[in-house]
Amino acid sequence: MEGSEKRIISSLILLAGITLLSMAVYTGQLSQVFELIKGAFGPAIAGIP
Repeated sequence: MEGSEKRIISSLILLAGITLLSMAVYTGQLSQVFELIKGAFGPAIAGIP
């Protein structure tokens, strides 16, 4: 995969993430998004000495 293809794919993923975050803010579900993020990163942080 070339650099321009990687850039396009990463831009699409970023756009999807921003869209989902703005939808969560609009519908008032931002606290659930934070809980999901804390649940995902909790085990990753716990393994750090």
